[in-house]
Amino acid sequence: MQLKTISSFILFISSFTPLFSQQDKPKHIVLTWEIDPSTTQSVCWQTSSKAEDPIALLMPASHRPYGEEKAVQYQVAIDSVIDSDGMTRYYYQASFTDLTPDTQYLYQVGSFENRMSAWNTFTTAKANDDDFSFLYLGDIQNDILAWGSRTIREAYASQPHAAFMLFAGDLIDNAHDPNQWDEWFEAVSHVSELMPIVPVSGNHEYEERGPDEDAEVLSVYWRPQFGLPTNGPTGLEESAYYLDYQSMRLIVLNSTAALLSKKMLKKQTDWLEQVLKENPKKWTIVSFHHPLFSARDGRHGDYPDLRETWKPVFEKHAVDLVIMGHDHVYNRGNLGRSQGPVYVVSVAGPKMYGVLPEKRWMDRNAVDTQLYQVISIKNNTLELSAYTVMHELYDHFSIQKRPRKDNQFTEYISSDDHPENTFPHGSSVRSK
Repeated sequence: MQLKTISSFILFISSFTPLFSQQDKPKHIVLTWEIDPSTTQSVCWQTSSKAEDPIALLMPASHRPYGEEKAVQYQVAIDSVIDSDGMTRYYYQASFTDLTPDTQYLYQVGSFENRMSAWNTFTTAKANDDDFSFLYLGDIQNDILAWGSRTIREAYASQPHAAFMLFAGDLIDNAHDPNQWDEWFEAVSHVSELMPIVPVSGNHEYEERGPDEDAEVLSVYWRPQFGLPTNGPTGLEESAYYLDYQSMRLIVLNSTAALLSKKMLKKQTDWLEQVLKENPKKWTIVSFHHPLFSARDGRHGDYPDLRETWKPVFEKHAVDLVIMGHDHVYNRGNLGRSQGPVYVVSVAGPKMYGVLPEKRWMDRNAVDTQLYQVISIKNNTLELSAYTVMHELYDHFSIQKRPRKDNQFTEYISSDDHPENTFPHGSSVRSK
């Protein structure tokens, strides 16, 4: 009888051991950039209890295991957020600097006194080269783990060596809900540990902070969990920014802030003008959440202030591609102008809207379809390939740079030749 009691006690303690040991394990590990992707790399992570001695280790990758004694230790910044239920979440950020371009590195984060992560890898960008690709996903927002995860995983499986993965806003549904951010990181899984993430803020990353507040604010988790550039307009650091990656300047705008405040719209527009005017790169891509053009059904969708303010700037400075989310459909069009940007709207999650035929502006459309996009740049050609989660090529076009001429746009999949995806009842409009 005594033996049975002791055994039961041991089993009881053992059943709780994983819970205790998991509390200090680094989680939500995500690679991002604050500055030059060819010579730096940032990494953020989270723990449930505060680590007093957080560390980040880095060393060149090799086919050999071990050799940790050669790793360089980097300083770590600590931040915290108190959840609505009173629980404190601890966030950590390290920036690896003075790196060699086009080089693979191993890194590890955590705490010697508690737990360290696995040794993960990343590769720095080349100094200035035209040959690379990246992944672009639209809104996930709802049923993030159940349905959004398959788009993320299919995208990564198809392009594991892509430079980064861009999310065009509405990563989650409720800005300040920690459980939804937990779900998003679970859906992303190991991808964010191996491939840098470029997040764009959407309207669902904004919400009132409390029941007694009227003003919508950016998620309290945004800045602690993503280490992003602070080169944007004052007051919008890390939600409006730009990154120079090899031959491309990628500009991220905060369309939610622009719609909430005319002051923020003007501030971003003035900043955008300057960033485009001083752009030294061959290719220019802009991303934000709310589309300039919309044909979606429902009560939201048309944003004339954005269109009238930003469209002339894009055309003036020959922006090549604009990638967006929000409408929960796939739309692609260049308004019949070879010299103007190509506009793309996409959706990665399960929430779907329809498209009203009388408001159609796009050349290629899909509804009720989860997609991811591969954007590739090589020499003077940019290609975008849109795939369904079944890895079916749904859209494909190219933009070619020509000396002293406008860009040449080439459509490889036409809606005239390839049927567009519709709802089960055969229409592009949701059934009522």
